[in-house]
Amino acid sequence: MAGGMRRIMEHLGLVDPPEYEDGYGYGYEAQPPPQQVQPPPRTRPVDEGMGTIRPLPRDPSAGEPMGGATSVTPIPRPARTVQQVKEQRVHVVRPQEFSAGQEIGDRIKQGAPVVVSVVDTDPVVGRRIIDFCSACVYMVDGRMQRVAKSVFLLTPANVEISDSEKRRLQDQGLYKLEI
Repeated sequence: MAGGMRRIMEHLGLVDPPEYEDGYGYGYEAQPPPQQVQPPPRTRPVDEGMGTIRPLPRDPSAGEPMGGATSVTPIPRPARTVQQVKEQRVHVVRPQEFSAGQEIGDRIKQGAPVVVSVVDTDPVVGRRIIDFCSACVYMVDGRMQRVAKSVFLLTPANVEISDSEKRRLQDQGLYKLEI
């Protein structure tokens, strides 16, 4: 019985198994310590710049910043030319179908202000047209503003609506001075 109990304790790792001198043991012979393997000598020189960050040589005449800190020089970018603000007659569109969006987009691309009235348009088509108009205005850096109920004024960049044109639109019911 003691042999069975010993085997259970060996299986659980509570005691070490007996080592037999006749060679029928469990294979726990003392092994020599593993030798450390030396890497083979390098046959080619290592490029110091590959995979590493290295400082760039500085021009000594430019003067080094205090404390060895690096300075960042911004990259010059071309400036936009300032265009003169144009005053134009407003083109009025009362779309009934989504295909009228092409006319609106073409006018905006040409730099003309557009009033889009979706008062008599199907609400689903009207929403799609207004979304399209919003994208068109965004692409030309313009503005879109609601000027009356279901009426929107689209103005490209550098376009301003004159007071006389606002009065003309107001007479047509397409512009309210106070919303």
